[in-house]
Amino acid sequence: MTPKLDIIVPHWTEKWEVGEKLFRMIDLQRGADLNAIRVTIVNDGGKRIPEKHLKNLRYPIRQIDIPHSGVSAARNAGIDAAEADWIMFCDFDDTFANLYALRDVLMVLTPEAREKFDMLWTEMITEDLQNDLVYFAPDKQKWVFTHGKVYSRAFLNVQGLRFNTELQFNEDSEFNARIIARTPHTRIGEIQCRSPMYIWIRRPSSVTQSGREDEAAYGHFRRNMTVTQENLEHRGLTEFCGMVTRSAWDAWFMCQGRRVSRGMKQKIAEEFAPWIAERQGAFLQVDSDTLAQLRQVSRCELTDPGEIIPDDPPVVAEWVKQLIERGGKNGNINN
Repeated sequence: MTPKLDIIVPHWTEKWEVGEKLFRMIDLQRGADLNAIRVTIVNDGGKRIPEKHLKNLRYPIRQIDIPHSGVSAARNAGIDAAEADWIMFCDFDDTFANLYALRDVLMVLTPEAREKFDMLWTEMITEDLQNDLVYFAPDKQKWVFTHGKVYSRAFLNVQGLRFNTELQFNEDSEFNARIIARTPHTRIGEIQCRSPMYIWIRRPSSVTQSGREDEAAYGHFRRNMTVTQENLEHRGLTEFCGMVTRSAWDAWFMCQGRRVSRGMKQKIAEEFAPWIAERQGAFLQVDSDTLAQLRQVSRCELTDPGEIIPDDPPVVAEWVKQLIERGGKNGNINN
């Protein structure tokens, strides 16, 4: 029987005890035909999960192995091995939020849904172990994480969509950005679950505490340029100008702030200079209300608490102008 839903779970070095809750929660699901799903553990260069832990689970489960290449490569291997009409990604240390989550999802995955949607999303919960908090994930995160989403396998294959293996962080938001860019918003739907379906675990080893801020910033930077560059077809001019300007503000904060190394600042500036040069007309057309919103979002996401950075539009505009003038040669930054 071909499954209706392939659930892909990357695994590297985590012990069984870390992921056990996810696999047990799937086994406990009620009202769902567990033969309609298949779970694929993609071992990213690590040891396989001992079969003794998997043999008594009530749903099809398999393991595939790849050389250690990172989470993006593991997800890509899972997509390539999938056979179901729909694909879901779960992290090894996450879990489903209730016993009816898969029932609610499978009820929606009808032949009609396959013709109508390319991506479906649900609300999810964030369990922040770093700050001992549990909360509903903000609405904007429905466009960021791969968690709590279901993707059409046919759409991913026809569009050639795979995760960018060059990105270590924000690879999921970049992946979603390319999906949003290639399908009308009418083909992105919401699964109306009675309660949030998925729990994303945020651990103390998150990006902001890992000493890998350079990689996180670069992933965010690439994501911004991707969604702006490819999404004009489905956006109005005002929104497009806003996205170009948001990319400029974020690049400026990265190149002026303290969280990113000088080497990464130079890398961002070198890549950003020719990109913004081609779009400087859109940068100059952004309206004041949109600019105010984007400026606030950029400050909230990219600066440390208490860090004082001038944010007057003329300051950023002058930086962009200088960057364009010098960027054709070497992308030097004014810092």
